Amino acid sequence: MLSEYAVDPAAIGADWRTFKDLIDRFGSDKGRLISRLPAKWERKVIQAAREAGVPDVRMTDIVERLRDSKHKVVDFSRAYDHDADWIDNALREHAARPFRAIICDADRAACSEAMGPDDCSDAHALFRTTTSCDVTRTAEEIAEALHTITAVSKEVDIVDPYFDLRPTKGNYLATLVSLLGRLARDPGQSKAIRIHFRDHDTRPSAELLARDGSAQVGGLLPPGYRIELYAWSQRQGGEDFHDRYVLTDLGGIMIGAGLSADGPGESAAFTLLNFEHAQGLRSRFAYGSTVYTRIGSAVRIRDDGSTELF
Repeated sequence: MLSEYAVDPAAIGADWRTFKDLIDRFGSDKGRLISRLPAKWERKVIQAAREAGVPDVRMTDIVERLRDSKHKVVDFSRAYDHDADWIDNALREHAARPFRAIICDADRAACSEAMGPDDCSDAHALFRTTTSCDVTRTAEEIAEALHTITAVSKEVDIVDPYFDLRPTKGNYLATLVSLLGRLARDPGQSKAIRIHFRDHDTRPSAELLARDGSAQVGGLLPPGYRIELYAWSQRQGGEDFHDRYVLTDLGGIMIGAGLSADGPGESAAFTLLNFEHAQGLRSRFAYGSTVYTRIGSAVRIRDDGSTELF
């Protein structure tokens, strides 16, 4: 559901109106993310604007918008050779791991996936995105739909009131294992995957959850990863705990039927969430939340299989 775009800093920064129009078309809720190529992409945009003579008042706007666009410009672990120009870097990376498109000035277009800033509209096939779709409820299909947003995010909250690692309570484990397998292909990251579920008197204790969870997923966690399991209850007269999400620092996805891999004959609706909405939902499951009540100890499972109650 999310596509990676290489955007030439010179092409977006040389004109304020072009910058304003393009930056507003990106974000996880739009289905488009700008690849951080190079690592200091924002500085390159500002430099291009200054070299083009953009007025100071517009420069201030560009700087402020870039500061507020951290969820739009994302590190996809791309290599960058500072001795080569931007388009050569983009083409090399595109050959190794294709972008959805390379946005650059028309005279620099050098492949069929290149497009100019003026072409960036939903009418263009390379810019058209899907923000809602049905996903077949197999572990592989669900994990594939979640891979991009979880791989490039620093923080991941999986919210499903019925999430359960026990095989008799749905096939959530298969989805989690499949997602971890994909994330393991993206080395050099470190993050917590926090899983939030609804408390129930039939659920195992935190001690049993730590023991069984470590045996089930401990050896599958990529280096630097950890899983944290949290139980929550509804407050009387408060919000119902029913909806399912995957929420991150970049945005989120609302998931209709849940994350259990119940088979190829079923599907779940996946819908990208507005960035601010996703952050508001994340706050419901943060420390000190006043929306739901955290129950008992949480469980932390590290990549070496060790566990901790906290």
